[in-house]
Amino acid sequence: EIDEPPSYDGIHSMKIDSATPTVTDIDVRQPAELPAAVQKREKKKPSRDSSQWGQSSAPHIGPASSCAIGSVQNGGSNGSNVKGQEGPVSSGAKVIESMETEPVEGKSKKSIKKGGKVKPPPKMMRNITQAMVQWDMIQEGDRLLLGLSGGKDSLSLLHCLLEFQRKLPTKFEIEVCTIDPMTPSFDPSPLIPYVESFGLKYHYIRDDIVERANSAGKDGKTVSSLCAFCARMKRGNLYNCARKNNCNKLVLAQHLDDCAESFLMSVMHNGFVRTMKANYRINAGDISVIRPL
Repeated sequence: EIDEPPSYDGIHSMKIDSATPTVTDIDVRQPAELPAAVQKREKKKPSRDSSQWGQSSAPHIGPASSCAIGSVQNGGSNGSNVKGQEGPVSSGAKVIESMETEPVEGKSKKSIKKGGKVKPPPKMMRNITQAMVQWDMIQEGDRLLLGLSGGKDSLSLLHCLLEFQRKLPTKFEIEVCTIDPMTPSFDPSPLIPYVESFGLKYHYIRDDIVERANSAGKDGKTVSSLCAFCARMKRGNLYNCARKNNCNKLVLAQHLDDCAESFLMSVMHNGFVRTMKANYRINAGDISVIRPL
């Protein structure tokens, strides 16, 4: 037999027992607090605005209105000679530009430092300091020419040198040089406003190295190794730029990985136990090459 369903007549007259839980008796759980380390990190480093990603903090400045334009002439295997006068461009060569920049107008040096310069990590500064002391790389009154390609190595070295110049009692000058091989796959021209923001003397040299490589090989053919040819031509341009501007030291950003790689290449391809040096004088005797990294 099926019981009859209960009647709901008169339910309004029912009394709720005091033991029935009310809303105030329900256990409402609060969200757990974040760990102290997370709270400290969030307070110390707020989240970045994604709309600003990839944008440089350095002020954008157009190229200098006037620059010294000359010609590039073949200078043997050591590179190209820089002529400071106007004239026709020689065969297999293109335009060379060298510009001297001044600090940004309307901004103090303090604001430029905050906007563009980066403080290098202490570990990197410590290791570079040890290398510079061990190999006696910088002396009083040196004029340094930094080869700047725009990669992470040369840009890191640029900021380290600026930090050394600010802190060390030894006084030295820094100039920067970039070689543009004029190939569509590599455009270092964005470095122009970036280096200008530091008020450094900047030499931007355009040399059509890739085009010259097509006829610089044996019997007028293409060179066997474009990378080796480009490296020699760039080094020759850096030497000439250093001589023209009375810089006694060329600073390159090769590091310990490059040193190990150069050693293995020399042993396996040339049969010589040798590698890149940290500090040496070139055969001509007028320029020293240093590698602080």
